[in-house]
Amino acid sequence: MFTSRLARRRLSALIAGLCVVAGSAGTAALADAGSSGSGSSVSVDASLLVQVGMSPLNAQQAAANLNFAIDGAARTVAGSAATAIPSGRPVRTTAAATRAFATEVDAALTQFVGSAVPALRASGASTEAAVNGTLAALAQVVRAVPGAVTLTTGAEIAVAGGADGATVSASLNPGVDPAIRQTIRGTVAALQPLLPLYRTTVRTVAAGIRQVVDASIVAVDRIVRATVDLARAVVTVTATTLQAARTVADSAVTAIGAIVTTADSILDTLSAVNISAQVDAGLNVSARS
Repeated sequence: MFTSRLARRRLSALIAGLCVVAGSAGTAALADAGSSGSGSSVSVDASLLVQVGMSPLNAQQAAANLNFAIDGAARTVAGSAATAIPSGRPVRTTAAATRAFATEVDAALTQFVGSAVPALRASGASTEAAVNGTLAALAQVVRAVPGAVTLTTGAEIAVAGGADGATVSASLNPGVDPAIRQTIRGTVAALQPLLPLYRTTVRTVAAGIRQVVDASIVAVDRIVRATVDLARAVVTVTATTLQAARTVADSAVTAIGAIVTTADSILDTLSAVNISAQVDAGLNVSARS
């Protein structure tokens, strides 16, 4: 499904683009990273799309569109993490850490796309609708998640530097919660009009949407955990503070998982074709409980 594409995915160019959105320390570090060469990455291969029924010619163009969207999404998400890096950190160290984080984000989003396309196709979508739906779902991640990544990166850097993990988690998890709920709501709303949704197909369509939602959150979880490695690279850590940082990430992932469990339950028990309205109502109820 995925192949190495050094020529297509030049991470130095991605890092240079992050300079637009990074903070002062991140800006200098990212600029330095851009001069150090490209990194290895993965990308969506046209064969994925051929396997779900797209012609080889159309699959090449669709894969290029998906990879372009992934590049932009990775740039945005990694840029949001860079803004949380404190000033005064060694530029080359920060550059290497940010470059590694950007590569991990890229891989997480590529994995998401590889799961979303066949899930939507299995739900009854045409090959074109499956690609468009995947792009729409990816756009929802980019719209809601970067702010949560900034919060998470800042929290991990604080805990890796010695802040109390329990106190940080108590503040972080409620801050991340709205972004995850918005990602799920936005994904469902974006997918609903692209799928063959009738009373007789509602369960099949809902199952496909659930797979896409779950895959997007798997990507988010992977990105959240990657902030620990970013923090470890830019601050001095001990075994104790590193473990505390990992515990904070695990706590955030657990909180995210509770939201997804609620969404999955709603999608598994739909009673009408207006899937988006039912997901909205269920998530609103759970947010108040």
